[in-house]
Amino acid sequence: MERSGVQHWRILRARAAVAVGALCLLAFGPAVRPAFAAGAQVGARTSCSHTWGRQRMRPAALTSASGTPLWSRTKAAAVAQESRLDVRRERQEIKKHLAKYRANNGEAWRALLLTSVLWGLGFAALHWTGGSLASILFMALVVARCFMTFHDAAHLSFFEDVQSNKILASVMQFFVQYSHSNWDEVHNSHHAHFGDSTVKDTSLTIFFSEEELSKMSMPLRCLHRVIRDPLLFFPLAGFFVFFVNKPLKHGIQRITIPILIWLTLGPQTTLAYLLSTWVSGMIGVTAFHLQHSCNSPYRVEGPADRSSFDAAMVGSTRIPVCFPFSIFSFGIECHHIHHLDTRVPGYRLPRCDAEGARQGLWSKANTVDAWRAFKSMFHTQFAGSSKYTADGTPPRFVSFWPYSVLGLQDA
Repeated sequence: MERSGVQHWRILRARAAVAVGALCLLAFGPAVRPAFAAGAQVGARTSCSHTWGRQRMRPAALTSASGTPLWSRTKAAAVAQESRLDVRRERQEIKKHLAKYRANNGEAWRALLLTSVLWGLGFAALHWTGGSLASILFMALVVARCFMTFHDAAHLSFFEDVQSNKILASVMQFFVQYSHSNWDEVHNSHHAHFGDSTVKDTSLTIFFSEEELSKMSMPLRCLHRVIRDPLLFFPLAGFFVFFVNKPLKHGIQRITIPILIWLTLGPQTTLAYLLSTWVSGMIGVTAFHLQHSCNSPYRVEGPADRSSFDAAMVGSTRIPVCFPFSIFSFGIECHHIHHLDTRVPGYRLPRCDAEGARQGLWSKANTVDAWRAFKSMFHTQFAGSSKYTADGTPPRFVSFWPYSVLGLQDA
C-alpha cells in the first residue's frame, strides 16, 4: 500500500510539472523562440560531420576585434613563416656554394704568374713603341688586373694564408699607386656599411638628389653639373684618386715605379706608363660606378634597415664580361658574389658565378647586360628627393639633360 501511494504521488507531481511547463511556454513562447532559433544556428555551426565513423567538431567562425577571421590571420602567419624559412634555406644554399670557391694556392700562383707576364708584355710594348695608343690601352687593362690582384690580397683572399696575402698587397700597392693601409680603411668600411644612408661611403659616385641640387646656389649647381658630367667625371675622378688625393698617404706608392722607369728607360717610357695608369684609373672608377649605380639601387634609411645579403644581391651588380676583356676584369664583374663573401678570390669568381647560375642561385641578383651598363654610366643623381627606400619603393638614378632625353639612363 505504501509503495502504491508513493507511486501515485510521483505521478501527480510529474503531471503538475508538465502543466506548469505548458503554461510557461504559452506565456514566454514569443521571447523564447528567437533565442532558441539563434541557439539552433550556433548548433548548426558546431554540428558534427562524420568521417569514416568518427565525429569531428567544426568550430565556430571566430573573428578578431578588427573583424578579420582568426583562421585567415593564422594562415597569413603560416605563409609568412614559410617564406622566412624559404629565405633561410636559400641563403644557406648560397653560403654552402660560396664555401667551395675559397682561395687555392695552386690557382693563385698561376693567376699571379699570368699577371706578371701580362705586365711584362705591356711594359715592353710601351717602351718599344714609344708609348703608342694601343700599348697604352693594353697596359691600362693590365694595371686594372693588377689592381684586382691587390684588392683580393687586401681582403686576405688571394692566397690561403694571411701572411702571403699581406706580403702580396704590400708589393702590389706600388704597381697600382695606392696605399695598402689606406685601402683597408676605406674599402672595409664600404663592405661593412654599403647601403646605409647614414654612413658616408667615399667609393660611391652619385651623391645628391635632384631636390638637393635644386636647393644649391647657382655657382655650386654649375660646378657640380660640369664636374659630374659623365664625359668629364671618369677622367677627372681617375686622375684625382690615383694622382692627387691624399698625397701624404699615397705619395711613396705613386712615385716609386715612375722614378725607377725614368732613371732606367727615360722620360718617354715614363710618360707612357703614367698615361696608362691614368687610363686604368678611369676604368677603375667606371667599374666602381657600375657596381652600385645601376637601377634599382639598394639604399636604406639606417643601419636597422640594412641587410648585408640584400646589399650584395640587390645592390651589387652582376655584369657578364666577354673574353678577352674578362682576363683583365679578373672576376670583379661578379660583384654580387664579392659582397656576399669577400673570401672568394677573383680567379675563382667566374666559375663560382657560372655554377651558381646553373643552380638558379642568382634569381634575385641585379644582372646587367652591356646596353644597360652603357646607359647606367650616365647616371648622375637620385630622381626627385628620395635617396633611400621608403614605403617599399626604392630610389632611382637618373641622368642629366640632354642624356636623359637621348634615353641614356636605365629605366
